[in-house]
Amino acid sequence: MILLIQVFPCFAQHDMVSHDGADTLQAFRNPYILKQAFVRAGLDMTLQNPYGFPFSETIPKGTSFGVDAAIGTWLTPEIGLKTKVNWENGLKIFENKKLEWLGPFNEPGKNMESGGYLSLVGDIMFDIHHLISGYKPNRIWNTQLFLRAGGVINFGLDKGSPLIGLGWSNTFKVSDKLKIYSEIAYNGVSSGFTMDSRTATGVGSGSNMYFDANLGVQYDLFNSQSSSSSSPYHSQFNDRSIWTNWFVQTGVDMCLYNLCETDFSDAFTKGRTWGVDAALGRWFSPEIGIRGKLNWENGIIENKKLEWLPYDPEDASCYDGGGCFLMSFDLLLSAKHLLLGYVPHSKWDMYGFCRMGLTSNRSIGSLSPMVGAGIGFTLRINDHLSIYADSGYQGTTSEYFGDISWSGATGNAFNGIWDFNIGLQINLGSMW
Repeated sequence: MILLIQVFPCFAQHDMVSHDGADTLQAFRNPYILKQAFVRAGLDMTLQNPYGFPFSETIPKGTSFGVDAAIGTWLTPEIGLKTKVNWENGLKIFENKKLEWLGPFNEPGKNMESGGYLSLVGDIMFDIHHLISGYKPNRIWNTQLFLRAGGVINFGLDKGSPLIGLGWSNTFKVSDKLKIYSEIAYNGVSSGFTMDSRTATGVGSGSNMYFDANLGVQYDLFNSQSSSSSSPYHSQFNDRSIWTNWFVQTGVDMCLYNLCETDFSDAFTKGRTWGVDAALGRWFSPEIGIRGKLNWENGIIENKKLEWLPYDPEDASCYDGGGCFLMSFDLLLSAKHLLLGYVPHSKWDMYGFCRMGLTSNRSIGSLSPMVGAGIGFTLRINDHLSIYADSGYQGTTSEYFGDISWSGATGNAFNGIWDFNIGLQINLGSMW
């Protein structure tokens, strides 16, 4: 369990466009999200770079082509979400007859015959122009950075893997609704994506990565010009400082580890750990925030019956070897404010979060991608103090547990980590 002290951001009174509560409430009942939805379609090229092989040979041994489609929206002028599906190496017109590094390894053509591979990812986008110089709806060019989490399945191997990545995107306005987009991303997967012993990272100290580049057309579902900067919602974002609405967290945590093909009922003895955590984040609006979190597990309180976390034989246990670190980035979505509109001085809130990050078992030197999701709840005691609780479930690769994911059928299932948190929140300003 967790005793958490959180410093929650506040929307100061001068950040609101009006001191009239009705005007402010109306501004959030007509959210920006309804005006900024878009769809995309384009072409894709990837450069596969499996662990232990030189990047200089990715052309042509690791080059594949495909198609992608996406749907997304901007939640505020600065931050947005996009869901993307990519079907790669499945169309004969794009066949690379020298492709060797896409599993099955060293069998060019075999992957395409089996259907290629499919990835489904979610991207958290940060518009750099709007973050630095404020919202301007008439910009011709916008550039964004994004964080990525999702999964990929290789039909050539019938194997799946978690995926995390980061990238850079640009949009160029052609008309009010039409844009050209381009983006590049660097994605990390497990060695189960290749299923070849030469790419095995052992305990996960290395990575199997691939670059992807996209070019295509974006169509805005609504006329973004109708969202003028004079509206109450946009004025609120133009008037506030980039330095407002930050929060920090610190507390304790309990995790239940559940290895693939093990009985979850045994996790309470064989897979339970306790730890401490710290976080830094920011609310961009009452509906949306971000949080970076570091969790140190099994390093202070030892479970002597813990069997499901591996350790170096020179150490007596994973605990003696330094425990584990979970490094995550969370997208926070307030369900209450999104569904009901902004409600000032609310006594409670409920939110969900999407998570991406890395897991590291210090005893064996592992480093593996992690993706997950969770829910949370807050109950306000007074303007400065609240009760806080949340829980998340995340999946990681078998390399985190001291295995190599190409060696068995575990690539099709999750190695799960379920964490629980409960504690206190402290607000540094007036409650919005």
